[in-house]
Amino acid sequence: MSAQGFPAAVLWDFDGTLMDTEPLWLELEREELEALGGTWSPALADELVGTTMAATAGILLRHAGRPDPTAEAVEEVAGRLERAMHGHLGGGAVRWQPGAERLLEELGSAGVPSALVSSSPASLLHAAVRALPAGVFSAVVAGDHGHRPKPHAAPYLAACAQLGVASADCVVVEDSPTGVAAGTAAGAWVVAVRGVIPVEHAPRRLVVDSLETIDLPLLRRLPRTGPVPQPGHRPPRRSEQT
Repeated sequence: MSAQGFPAAVLWDFDGTLMDTEPLWLELEREELEALGGTWSPALADELVGTTMAATAGILLRHAGRPDPTAEAVEEVAGRLERAMHGHLGGGAVRWQPGAERLLEELGSAGVPSALVSSSPASLLHAAVRALPAGVFSAVVAGDHGHRPKPHAAPYLAACAQLGVASADCVVVEDSPTGVAAGTAAGAWVVAVRGVIPVEHAPRRLVVDSLETIDLPLLRRLPRTGPVPQPGHRPPRRSEQT
């Protein structure tokens, strides 16, 4: 564990967790599917949350009547989606989630490293964090880095390897069941921010409404076993206990 204690690092999802991109992704995907001749549905929207760019492109093509899309077709659709999102990120249309920048700054000031672990391609991640001071993220693992995608543990384990920390000593911050499953599979504590798809309570998991309710003291109080501390709750001092 790090000299600062628990957590040794905080591992961040990007879409929907750090930045409010999920509604925009769904709109871009809907437009792409309709251009391909397919029909959008709420069930499809849920299926797409948390997937890699290549997986998203394949799903859209299959829903547009191409059950076995070629690699070229997948790459073409993924490229259009990526370029469209680049335009929005560059134009400042996407906002940081409330509390995200404050918590990143708090972790940095305390010497707790942060890593960015996302299913999005590296080019989008670097474009998104360009406005932040250098060194905010000590490691970046993107969806096109060749690791098995979430819900597999591989992306989070890769980030831990880059940081030189044990996954059990880390906190993963996610907003989708797919990402939460990846963090859990990696053996980390998971803070699940309620997003497009509900996430259930579970051991070693804290479910919150917003990053605004999270700070470093709360993360340091996450127990190895027993009840999970709730945001805003301060355990009684020894002198207050009876």
